[in-house]
Amino acid sequence: MKYGPVDVVILATGEPKFDGSILAELEKLAAAGTIRVLDAMILARALDGERITLDMEDLTDEDKAALAFIETGTRGVFDSEDADALWEGMVPGSAVVALAIENTWAVGLLNAFEEAGVEVALHTRIPAPIVEDALASLGA
Repeated sequence: MKYGPVDVVILATGEPKFDGSILAELEKLAAAGTIRVLDAMILARALDGERITLDMEDLTDEDKAALAFIETGTRGVFDSEDADALWEGMVPGSAVVALAIENTWAVGLLNAFEEAGVEVALHTRIPAPIVEDALASLGA
């Protein structure tokens, strides 16, 4: 296998307060080879309802440099249909960031499965808050 599984993560906020910490963590994980960010889409809905799309190609050179860890050859994974679906759920004064994140750490493991003659029959992701709650209840 050449690619690992991809997670689509949608981050939503009522009032955007991005301080760079999310970008720093994504960049750290990408630099370590743990993940590869295939694409990102940033949408906002102004208080008057206007739809605002932040296109990476329209960013300043400095902002583009900050996002250099996002693969250029895979940008476009998200399209206008994805944006339209996200716009439907957005209220005025909100923002959404959609990320397509490849789990590159899994490529070697998937290849080992294949070489052993087995295939993944089911793969599911359990959100971290559910894991936290479940493990906390074990200790109760």
